[in-house]
Amino acid sequence: MASSTSPIPVATYGKDPKMAESVRQKLLPDIEVVHCVLTLDAALAELPPLCAGELEISPSSGLGSNSSAPDVSSRKVPQAVFFGGGFSDDEYEKISAAVHARAPRVHMVKVQKRDVLAAGSIGPNPDTIAKVYRKKMAALAAA
Repeated sequence: MASSTSPIPVATYGKDPKMAESVRQKLLPDIEVVHCVLTLDAALAELPPLCAGELEISPSSGLGSNSSAPDVSSRKVPQAVFFGGGFSDDEYEKISAAVHARAPRVHMVKVQKRDVLAAGSIGPNPDTIAKVYRKKMAALAAA
């Protein structure tokens, strides 16, 4: 994992902006959500070029630290894309293929309902979701 002065930059794809913001806050300080998309169209349009290093891409959702960066040079390229609740397998496959066509080294990290239940939560819980993301990122780093 990154040090507290250098969080791992990630993008997220989920359907609920309030949950996305809650999870973003719970991931700090070691994981920084730099870009958040809330629709399949936005994910397909924004994530492939952003993950390939095109920092001019702003989050259409207005969520993520890249949306408040003072200038383009302050923005960060995601090392991973986190998939939150509400996505389908088809959406995951489309987004993964589009991102990997431009940025093959970017990791795709899914957290589904079964992951949250297995971690001990009955329903969507930002603390549990952040814990599961951290665990999956640690497994990627160890691989």
